[in-house]
This record gives sequence, C-alpha cells and structure tokens, in this order.
Amino acid sequence: MKPRRVAPLVMGGVVVVAAAIDAEWLDWAVIALVVLLIATSLATPVSKRMHSRFPNIGPVGRLAAGAADGAAAKWFALGALAVYAEREGGDLSWQAAAIVAVGVAAVALATVALKPATRGDLRLNLDSVRVSRSLPWALAALSLSASSSILALGTWPGIPARILATIAAVLFLLGAFYVLRRIVNRNVYRERTRLRIEGIGARFAIHISGPANSSYQLNTWLPLFDKLDERFVIMVREESLYAEICELTDQPVVYSSTLRAVDDVLAMGIGTVFYVNNAAANTHLIRRGQLHHVQLLHGDSDKPSSRNPVSAMYDELFVAGQAAIDRYWDNGIEIPRNKFRIVGRPQVAEISGPMPVTGPKTVVYAPTWNGFFNDANYSSLPRGVEIVTALLDQGATVIFREHPYSNKSAELAQNVQEIQDLLAADAAATGRAHRFGPQMFAEMTLVDCFNASDAAVTDISAVPIDYLFSAKPIAIMEMRPDVLVRIDGRPTLASASYIAQPDDDVAPWIARLLADKELPGEREAAREYYLGPFGHEGYEAHFVDALHEVIQNHEFVGELDLES
Repeated sequence: MKPRRVAPLVMGGVVVVAAAIDAEWLDWAVIALVVLLIATSLATPVSKRMHSRFPNIGPVGRLAAGAADGAAAKWFALGALAVYAEREGGDLSWQAAAIVAVGVAAVALATVALKPATRGDLRLNLDSVRVSRSLPWALAALSLSASSSILALGTWPGIPARILATIAAVLFLLGAFYVLRRIVNRNVYRERTRLRIEGIGARFAIHISGPANSSYQLNTWLPLFDKLDERFVIMVREESLYAEICELTDQPVVYSSTLRAVDDVLAMGIGTVFYVNNAAANTHLIRRGQLHHVQLLHGDSDKPSSRNPVSAMYDELFVAGQAAIDRYWDNGIEIPRNKFRIVGRPQVAEISGPMPVTGPKTVVYAPTWNGFFNDANYSSLPRGVEIVTALLDQGATVIFREHPYSNKSAELAQNVQEIQDLLAADAAATGRAHRFGPQMFAEMTLVDCFNASDAAVTDISAVPIDYLFSAKPIAIMEMRPDVLVRIDGRPTLASASYIAQPDDDVAPWIARLLADKELPGEREAAREYYLGPFGHEGYEAHFVDALHEVIQNHEFVGELDLES
C-alpha cells in the first residue's frame, strides 16, 4: 500500500481511539487527520491516468486526483466521531447523523466518480469533452466536504461545528450536482464523441493494448504512419496507456475500453487494423473477419515473443526479413508463407555505418530486461558490472542504455545503479565521456546511441538485429543456452556475432569484439537475412509502400456486420 494511503489510515485509527476514550486531545487528532488528508492529496503528483481525465489545474487537480485517497480513514473517523457526537450532543444526535451521512456520501461519490467506467468507455484526445473542466472542482469539493464533516463532528456541539457542518453540506451539494450531472449525461457525451470519431473518416486503425509504459511499442511505428497521407485512429484499451499515448502524438487517439466501444470505432469505414503486439485484447478486433488484420510487432529477435503461435490468427504479418519467417517454421509453427510480407525494418534506416577510429573505441552496452515471465528473462545485467569493467579495462568509452523496464525488477535496478556508479567513478578518474542515466535517455535515442558507437554489447533482444544494419561488430551474452538460432549454412545472428555464455570469462570475449578480426563478412550476410534484401538508399520506402498497398487494397465498403 502506498504511504499516502497508510499515513491517513494510521491517523484515522488514532482518531478512533481518541473518540472511544473521550481523550482531551481529540480535537487536535481530528485536525491532524484533516490536515494530513489534504496535504497528502496536494503533495501527490497527478498521474498520467488522472491527467487523461483532468486538466492540469494545480492544487484543484491534485485534490481531485486524491479525492478517494484515505477513504478508509475518513469512514473510520466519521463512524467513531458520530458516536462521540451523539454522546456529547444529546438530543442533537439526528444532526450528527446528518453530518455523518454527508461525509460518507461525499467519500462514496468521489470514489465512484474516479472509476474509469464513470468517465465512459469511449474517449477521443481531440474531443473537447474528453477532459471535464467542472469535474475536478466537483471532486475537490467532495474531498473538502468529507474533511469538513470530520472537523464538524470532532468539535461537536457548538457554533464552529455548525458552521463546518454547513460548509460540508454546501460543498457536498455543489460537488454532487456536477458529478451526478456528468454521470447522467454520460451517454450524451459518448454519442458526441462517437460522432467526432466518425467525422475523422479514418481508413485504418492501429490497435494497442498493454500495461502502463507500453507506449514505446507504438512509438516505434508512429513516425512512419505519420508520413502516410491517410487518415487513421489509434485505438487504446487501457486508461493509463491512453494517457501516455495522448502525450506522444497529435493523431486521433481513441480510448475504447469495452467491446461496444471497439465495435463503434470499427464500424466507421475502417478497412485495415495494424497491431504492434500480441496482446490478448487483439482478439476483440480479430473477430471482425470483414476487416484486414496486419501484425507488425514492435521488435524482431530470437525471443519467443517473435515466434508466438497466436500470430497465425492475423491475415498478414509484416516482417523485416527471411529470418522472421524461418523462426516460426523452425519452431514448428506452420503459418502459411503467403501470410508473410518482407518489408524491412524501417526503424533502422537512420543507423549509420562504421566510421574510421583513430583512438579508443566507443561501445554501446544495451541490455534487455527480465521480461514478464521467467522463460523470457535474457537480461545480461547480472553480469553487467563485469562487462562494463572489461570495456573500461580495454580503454573503451561506454554508452550504457538499459531497457526502460529494467526498473521493474529490484535486482536489475540494483545492477543498473552499480553500473552507473562504476561509469561515474571512471569518468571522474579518467575524463572519459561515458553516457548513461536519465540525461543520456533525454538527449539520445537508441539510434543515436548506435551511431555514436563503434561496437555493441547486448543480449537476446531486438538490439543486435537492428545493429546489424550498421555493419559494426556485435557481442551477445546468451544468458539462456541455445536460444540463438544456429543452423549450418544459414547466416544467423549467432554466426555473425561474438557470443559468450554466462559462465565464460568476460575479458577475452570483449577483447575479441574490439579487435573484430573474425566476422565482418558474416555480418553482411546476416544483415540481408534479418533486415531484408534492400539497399541502404531508400530502405524505409519499402515499408511505406507496403502500407499504402495494404490500405488501398482493403478499403471497407458497406456496413460492418456487428451481429456476427
């Protein structure tokens, strides 16, 4: 449980005890609880999910976002203080009960209003009604109403208590009016949003579903779709992810959390749907067989995610090169060959080739994370300190770019911190311009890191395949045995990279990478195998042309059969 919820709960318990024993310091305990409830809300930054609901209007927005925080503490305090007020107020117990009712109703209504379902299942980032200007004020009023009720009961009876009770009632009525109006008119707002989406005239949709911080899976494709002279919408299924993607693009982004919302969007003349991952929610759209479904994925690697059997359910799979097709068949997943289209990997088009090196080399170390499941854990970060130490011993300048999800694991986060500390200490001692940490992420894209380096150290992910485009040497730490494909006569990544196992001595492996006397020819063959038989000039155009062709060939005419 988060500290901002624990602290009010503890203080609420103190108020309960004070009311039970009729302590002289009850008033101070009540005041402390109310101050804590308000302070924790004001001190809590508005999350991305809340930002998608409310405008950034400073303290009011933070009070609204925290309106339901401390709900348990408020209920405990209101119940205990009701008993206390009845003891103190005698025949005024009905008034105390009314104050309790106001406080409990304010907390309950604020909690309900903050539920995603209350905000609606269909939203549009371009729509003026996607953000309610009155709702934050209403929720802030409900939050303050509950706090005023607690203060009124804690000081009961007396004129101050009556004034506070009146304030609580007025704030509740104001907040309840706007919240209930929003709930009652939800279908009106929804229909208005549906008409706005229909007015876009989208010819295709991009669908994404996933946990928070998954927006990178879409962002890798957005610049390419932006180059199309076609209208489209981005369909997002989770509220937190919707908030992230709204910050990424000015293109129409639709929050469609229910099957009804999905069907409403698909019925608007969309002919093709593109997918960037294999999320379970993709099936909500795949069931519409009248449309054309194209899987892009967001990376290409020898991980199981790049050969998931569920890929067979799509009408077409855009892949970078022949390696992606063979990967399915090598693992017994017999997807018909005519479902695949080799289009290259346009994200690598800006990666530059090797430059003459006159001094110490610059090496990018780009490890992956540990995945959602144990069988997808290929991260070399547990050996990261040894890898970076070996690079430093060879005189290399290091660009350390860990996967953004590395902080999801306490162990990997600790590994990252140790590597950053090591690089900071070496930079101070030698003056070498290592790049790492938040500043590096803010200043350099992954492609920038590739272009600034002379070699790469990584593990099993999309990084080494993308790096093949540069023709620079690659070293891979294969943390799980025999994951990399090894087939005689085939130009695999394993045959074109310097490979090490977890138990190998790191230093000679790094030395072979920096010397690079063994594999230049193999890398060129592997580049075509993984990234397609396209030259550097105009490489990206092959993908864009394929997009145009698919969209034009699958224009949907007529009404979508929503009964099927």
